[in-house]
Amino acid sequence: MTGLYLFAIAAYICVLWLTGAFVTRKSRSADAYLVASRGLSVPFIAVLIAGTWIGGVSIVGMAQGSFIHGLSALWFQAGIWIAMFVTAMILPRVLSGRKTYSILDVVGGLYDRKTTRLAGLLQLVFSIWIVTMQIVGGGAILSVLSKGTISFNGGMVLTAVVFTLYNVMGGFVATAYTNLIHIVAIVFGIFLGGLYVIFSTGGLQAMAGQGGHYYTLFGDLGVFQALSWAFINFTLGVLAQPVINTASSARTFTEGRRGIVIGNLIAIPVVIMAALCGIIAKYRFPEINSLAALPALIAIVPPWVAVFFLISMWAPLMSSGSPFLMGATTLAVKGYIAPLLNIQSDWKILLTSRLTTLLIGGLSLALGFFVREILREVTWLAVFLSAIVYVVFAGWFARGVRSSCAFAALLGAVVIMALSFVTGLQRTIHPLWPVTVWVAVVMGIGLLTRERGVGNP
Repeated sequence: MTGLYLFAIAAYICVLWLTGAFVTRKSRSADAYLVASRGLSVPFIAVLIAGTWIGGVSIVGMAQGSFIHGLSALWFQAGIWIAMFVTAMILPRVLSGRKTYSILDVVGGLYDRKTTRLAGLLQLVFSIWIVTMQIVGGGAILSVLSKGTISFNGGMVLTAVVFTLYNVMGGFVATAYTNLIHIVAIVFGIFLGGLYVIFSTGGLQAMAGQGGHYYTLFGDLGVFQALSWAFINFTLGVLAQPVINTASSARTFTEGRRGIVIGNLIAIPVVIMAALCGIIAKYRFPEINSLAALPALIAIVPPWVAVFFLISMWAPLMSSGSPFLMGATTLAVKGYIAPLLNIQSDWKILLTSRLTTLLIGGLSLALGFFVREILREVTWLAVFLSAIVYVVFAGWFARGVRSSCAFAALLGAVVIMALSFVTGLQRTIHPLWPVTVWVAVVMGIGLLTRERGVGNP
C-alpha cells in the first residue's frame, strides 16, 4: 500500500514538473513571469483563487480545527469567503488601472513612500509565513500517508522543492496551469474520499449523538473568538497579495471579477468537506495528533479511493503555496529588490525574479520547523493585513488623511504584535483587538487634522 502511495506521489510530481517545464517558454519576460503578461482568462483566474484559499490552512488546518473545535472552525474560513465577494465588487478600486503589481501600488496611491514600503513589508512577511504553512502541511500529510517512509521533515522538503521548482521554471503562468491540475485533483479526491468515510463510518451521526460542542454554532470557541476569526480573515483576504497578483493577471476587470467569484464558489464546498472529515477523524482516532486528523483517514478507505484521496490532501498545499510564493516574489522584486539595485533591463528582472522565488521557497522551508498550530498562528500574523486594510479603507473613504498617521498606525501594529508575543498576552487577548483600537485612534487623529486643513505631507 505504501508503495502505491509513493508511486502516485512520484507520478503527480512528474506531471507538475513537466507542466512547469512546458510553460517556461511562456515566461520569457518579467511581466510574463510575474503576472502572466496580464492575459489570463476566467477559468485560470478561478482556479488560482480557488487554489489560493484551498491550502494547508484550509484543508489540513481546517480538519485540525474541526477535530478540536467542531464545525465552529468554519468561522475561520467564512471571513475569506465574504472577502472574495467584496474584492470582486471593489476590484477596479483595488487595481486602479492595468499597471498594478502588488499592495505597494494600492497603498502608494494613498500615502507616502515610507508608509507604502512598511505596508509592503508586512504583506511580504505574511505571504512568506503562509507559504511556510503549506510546507508544514505537506510534511504532515506525506509522513502520515507514507507511514514514516517519508519523515515529517522529509515531507516538508519534498513539498517545498516540488512547487518551488515549477514556479522557478514557469512563473505565474506555471502557477495558473498547475493550479488547474490541482483543483481537478482536489475536488474529485476530497469528495470521493470524504463521502466514503462519511457513509462507511457513521461518524457524523455518532459524534452528534455524543452531544458536546461539535455541532453548535460557535462551539467551544465562543461567539467572540469565532467572530474574531471571521473578521480577521475577512481583512486577510480583501487585499491579500495573491489575490491582487491574480486579478492583475486577468485580461479585463470583468474577467477578473468573474474568476474571483467562481473560484470562491469552488473553494467553499471543498473546505466544508475537510471540516467534516476532521470530525470523522475525531470519532475514529480521538487520541492522534490533531495535525494528522485528515491524513489519518487514509487508513480506512480502500486503495482505489486512497490514491485519489491522498493526492487531494497533498495538492492543496501546492495550490495555495504557489500563488502566495509568486505573490511574495512579485512584491519583493517590483517593490524592493529591483528599485534598490536599480535593475532595469527585462532579462535581469526576470533572472532576479527566478532567484527570488527560489530564495523565498528556501526561507519558508526553514521557518517550517517553528510551526505549532496552523489556524491560530495564521490569525496572529493576519493582524498585519488587518492594519493595512484599515489604513487603505481610511484612505479611500477619507481622502487626505496624513501619511504620518498611516505610518504610525502600521508601525504601532508591529509594536503591539511584538509586545503580545513577548508577554504571552496573545493567548489571552487576540492582537487584533488592541491593533484595531490603536489604528482607529491614530487614523481618527489623522482624520481630525485633515478636517482642520492639514493634508498629506
